[in-house]
Amino acid sequence: MNKVRVAPILSVLTLISVVQPARSQEQILSPAEKKVVDRQIETLKSPIDRSVAESWSDAKKIAELICRPAALPSLRKQDSRADRVFLGTDAPSSLTLESNSRLIGTGQYRTFHGWQDFSFTCDINPVTAKVNAFHIVQPQSQPQ
Repeated sequence: MNKVRVAPILSVLTLISVVQPARSQEQILSPAEKKVVDRQIETLKSPIDRSVAESWSDAKKIAELICRPAALPSLRKQDSRADRVFLGTDAPSSLTLESNSRLIGTGQYRTFHGWQDFSFTCDINPVTAKVNAFHIVQPQSQPQ
């Protein structure tokens, strides 16, 4: 009789131990961030673009829709020739949402010399979904 009761309990405990680590690595957007992200995605003209944006990770959504608008003005303080910026790459490791208040990653900005690599941190107020600070951590300012 004990074997019958122990087996289901062990199954449940095994399932919990497998599911729990996955949840702890999953980042949850704050309600304000979710609202801003959803609103920005709705403004995309093409249904295909909206579908692609909806499939992005939370880190990519925060990067593209909340942090990127703050990135170019920050980059221009270090290099006034910067005219375009991308945050992250196709590699999932290029963006990390440490919490709903901090995104770290790598990116590139363009000048007339070409594309320059940099690392960054983007600090966000999760209550307002506004960028508190965008810091360039490691610019590589040599022309390519």
